[in-house]
Amino acid sequence: MSVLQMKLTAFKPIIFRVYGEPQPFPKKVVGLRRNKLGAAIGTCNISRDYRTRTDPDTGRVVKYDKDHKRRWMESVRAAALASMSLNRRQPFPKNHPIAMGCLFFLTRAKSCKLILPSQDPDLDNLEYAVWNALKRTSAKKKRRSTLGGDFPDGICFYDDNQIVWRLKPSGVLWADADNPPGVVIIIVDANSVMDEILAGARAVAGVR
Repeated sequence: MSVLQMKLTAFKPIIFRVYGEPQPFPKKVVGLRRNKLGAAIGTCNISRDYRTRTDPDTGRVVKYDKDHKRRWMESVRAAALASMSLNRRQPFPKNHPIAMGCLFFLTRAKSCKLILPSQDPDLDNLEYAVWNALKRTSAKKKRRSTLGGDFPDGICFYDDNQIVWRLKPSGVLWADADNPPGVVIIIVDANSVMDEILAGARAVAGVR
């Protein structure tokens, strides 16, 4: 997407960086509920949380406190609010299609031999944590937030169902001197990248 395309769109792009070790949203899996005899009597949701962080001194993955996900999401919200206030941006309204890109940079453990971070945490879970941080928050979760204020339309958008396209660049890379641990987030009006979206549709039109 060119700078000219960005200027032509009705909604200006939102671009900012968040510093810190990215944390994924907990996975939820369905487990069986059993009675005293061991017979299955129903199902329940089990939250599998990544309770880890990378020690900056040793590069080793160690246990983290239970609030690590909440703190990361608060950092995302705070960075978004600061950027939108500085650049005078408004959140995208409900049901308005948006395109979004998230490029994550993870700390590489000294013992890790992988060229690219093809391991936990998964890209989709990292993205989901960012999406949940930037959308409209329920009244129950508002009380837990340390930012204060009321965001009835969300911080950057109303709901993550508005995301119809992943922008480039999106993905997960190892952090380095030029790109410290964190994430770069780009959110634009989907109408401004319609050529890219239609090109993607044409590229797979012949797939059977």
